[in-house]
Amino acid sequence: MNLKEFVDFLDEKGMLTRIKKEVGVKYEIATIMKKLDGKSLLFENVAGYGMPVVANVCSTRELVALGLGIKQKEIIGKLTEAINNPKEASMMEATGYNELKDLTELPILTYYPIDGGPYIASGIIIANDEEYGLNASYQRCMVIGENEIVMRILPRHFDEYLNRGLKEFVICIGCSMPVLLASAISTDIDASELDIANALAETKLIEIGGHLVPESEIIMIAEMTGEQHDEGPFLDLTETPDIVRKQRVAKIKKIFVKERAMFHALLPGGLEHKILMGMPREPTIYREVSRVCDCRDVLITPGGCSWLHGAISIKKHSKEDGKKAIE
Repeated sequence: MNLKEFVDFLDEKGMLTRIKKEVGVKYEIATIMKKLDGKSLLFENVAGYGMPVVANVCSTRELVALGLGIKQKEIIGKLTEAINNPKEASMMEATGYNELKDLTELPILTYYPIDGGPYIASGIIIANDEEYGLNASYQRCMVIGENEIVMRILPRHFDEYLNRGLKEFVICIGCSMPVLLASAISTDIDASELDIANALAETKLIEIGGHLVPESEIIMIAEMTGEQHDEGPFLDLTETPDIVRKQRVAKIKKIFVKERAMFHALLPGGLEHKILMGMPREPTIYREVSRVCDCRDVLITPGGCSWLHGAISIKKHSKEDGKKAIE
């Protein structure tokens, strides 16, 4: 299911809360997202915009399992299998996309009063390197102009691609559950997260603007300008403000949107943020602990901000197994 199909599926199951009253992109939508965290939301009437906002679509394990078409207890096994056995994604024709003028036509949210500006928090960066291939990763983007953003880029694979000379890349908003999950997985630089997504559930790529990308509600072609700008503050996974840093600036060159597109908003520090950041670490921990003892289950807990605390279930065969698991 693409994002729109998943939202319709949740609606049919009575698991989608529709917000029909007019709401604003500055603080108001985020406040409702926070108060109804864990419930999938569709804001139908966004003040000043013709595009609805969808939120909290993978804010629980139940929602993730539904999006993958599996049971909750199967999530770790499914993720592990996909990481170990990725499948090359196939192609489909890009149809039904229109072009927007600039970022002012998108309902980009300002989530908290501390925010440095409006943020694209759910954007998945698709970058291509001649040697390493396609890479998908989350990078938060603060809007600083009609067609300019400043990006928080960690020293990982996308940063390596940029250091190797990459200039143009793509930002996808409103992706399917497999792409949302796979893009949060830490893999080797030459492993494609999109192939992992395809192993989770069929994920087809389209060619648009000269780039191969997963089908998404919104697709933006961007290019690094060589400039830097203050980025932040931004509420981090721990629900504490991240510091302001000088970060890379990118120019948005083209914006493609699907007919009747919806904007996926992701609440910083919310349950969806925690699920996407924490849960993809579980198969990694499971795999590593399984090398030294009989690992049965792993849970990255929301009480540890889905980052700082994990519970591991093992079947002990010797008194040293617990220590081995910890190490």
